Amino acid sequence: MLNRSMCVSEFYSNTTAFTQIFLTSTIGLLLAVSLLYRLRKLRYSKIIPRLRVSHKHKGHEKLERFSHYVVRQMGFKDRRECPHLCKLASEYIRKSGCCEEDIYNFFSEEPDADTLFIKLVEEFERCILSYFAYHWSHADLMISQILSADAEPKKKLKHIVMAATREQRFERVTKNLKVARVFNTLVEEMKAMGIASVDDSECTEVMAPVAHKDRSPVLLLMGGGMGAGKSTVLKEILKEPFWAGADAVVIEADAFKESDVIYRALSSRGHVDMVKTAEFVHQSSTDAASSLLVTALNEGRDVIMDGTLSWVPFVVQTITMARNVHRHRYRMGAGYKVGENGDVIENYWERIGERQQLQEDGRERKPYRIELVGIVCDAYLAVIRGIRRAIMCRRAVRVRSQLRSHKRFADAFLTYCNLVDNARLYCTNALEGSPKLIGWKEKERTLLVDPEEIDCLKNVRRLNEDAESIYELYSRPNPACEAGSIWKDIVLSPSRFNVQQELKYSIQKVERFKQYPQESPR
Repeated sequence: MLNRSMCVSEFYSNTTAFTQIFLTSTIGLLLAVSLLYRLRKLRYSKIIPRLRVSHKHKGHEKLERFSHYVVRQMGFKDRRECPHLCKLASEYIRKSGCCEEDIYNFFSEEPDADTLFIKLVEEFERCILSYFAYHWSHADLMISQILSADAEPKKKLKHIVMAATREQRFERVTKNLKVARVFNTLVEEMKAMGIASVDDSECTEVMAPVAHKDRSPVLLLMGGGMGAGKSTVLKEILKEPFWAGADAVVIEADAFKESDVIYRALSSRGHVDMVKTAEFVHQSSTDAASSLLVTALNEGRDVIMDGTLSWVPFVVQTITMARNVHRHRYRMGAGYKVGENGDVIENYWERIGERQQLQEDGRERKPYRIELVGIVCDAYLAVIRGIRRAIMCRRAVRVRSQLRSHKRFADAFLTYCNLVDNARLYCTNALEGSPKLIGWKEKERTLLVDPEEIDCLKNVRRLNEDAESIYELYSRPNPACEAGSIWKDIVLSPSRFNVQQELKYSIQKVERFKQYPQESPR
């Protein structure tokens, strides 16, 4: 009995010891995981630009300036330690004419000036990739701060007055330039069709008539979300033998927007109303592009239509018109209308006149050959490109509208492929180099794809158009943050910290010399 009691006591003693060891190990493991999570959270929170939001006064948000953000990323505690670095960062993000020359001159006295110059430029690029990866609903504030003076941004009286009188100003400018806009748009259409003289210095205008002889005219539809890289792909396409030998009518709504007299008048007031101005003239530039499209198709011209192709009914009706325009002439329809009972009616093109098959020289008109070129990229990259374009070209769009255009085009691409004769799909995820062909279709065949690259299209189809940052862009797994992505390999590169430390040491030395040249021996 005694031995039995001793065994039971020893069993419970061992069990208690095991339980204590298990609990201690579990607590230690949880603390380690918690510490690791906290360190990772601190690391990731450092990369987010600081945003101060006023709960009392709506619209009084204050975002960390890019130059101050760069200083913090480099490890400086006080930006007064490096005033020259702040100036260089501000110049670089605005792409001032001599920004790179100033960066090189900053390190000119250092023995490894070339290496430091390259590393600082690369670090600026990494900071741009991370600075524009957050606070997308405040993108207009980012752009305004970058384009404004180096002083701290304030709600100046001028900005308050301009915001309060925006509607009246827009109405007044529209009224004063209404007639001028009509004539200007007409001249732009005539230039595009080759009727008026074209100044070779104008980059948005093309074209002179071309004789088709025995071939069918071609309608090339270029589609992709805003900032996908359509202009880059278009440059490559225009180098192809067919398009290099044919003066095609290139139709782009943004070209009409930039030449719009009202847009130019409003833009001349500054960058405060950049987004509102672009939205204000959006419909008129779209109508001008549609007018040019139907005119060019009626004349049997080779046409390149550059747009997002994000609205399926419009694209489907346009393809239908192109299939029949060799038999019937068309004109612009009423467009998107909501009836009194709430029903939506979409009629973008109307057939006019009797059936006609002959050209002016008596030959039968041939039907159009319709080709599609789609461009996709990681939506995060498109947002970065869109914001940078707004800074350099003064032409901005809302990030939400941009993401929506990418998602809608990706959803509709396969539908479009079934309606056209030939299709190609390009990916522009690379920061440098040519766009990559990842899908193609010829005649009645099905779409052939690169199995390793087509995921780009699939990912864009599931993006969150209401995302506020790169981490909200996709549901898990987030392809923008996976290994091999620009975010993971460039922004969060493990070697980046060492580069920043090297740059910080050299910058401190140069800044000290520039502030106290007599006390700092070289």
